[in-house]
Amino acid sequence: MNNVSSPNFKGVYKVNMPNVQNIKDEKEKNALAETMVYTLVMGSNYSSAEPRVAKDNSAVYFKIDNKNDKAFEAGFKEIINECNKQFNTDMAKKVYYNKVDEAEYNKAEVLK
Repeated sequence: MNNVSSPNFKGVYKVNMPNVQNIKDEKEKNALAETMVYTLVMGSNYSSAEPRVAKDNSAVYFKIDNKNDKAFEAGFKEIINECNKQFNTDMAKKVYYNKVDEAEYNKAEVLK
């Protein structure tokens, strides 16, 4: 029997985030900023490649190994829930993720 390890497949998550500067309500602006910071830190830690940002700055892309998918999804949910509690708002309507293909990830620019 060969000792061949199976490859780690990667899922690409697109996290949509509105521009904080476009938010008028101060409480919502603070909640959004905190949500974004925690999501960027967590997503960067789980990413198997450099995070990327959409050319219009409306989304951040993370390439996550399949073994970390559930942890990323659970962490994102926890971030949203905590920000909702702390700021008494509903971030899920503003910040959310969906899985996209690698071609979309490759079109985005490396996050600096």
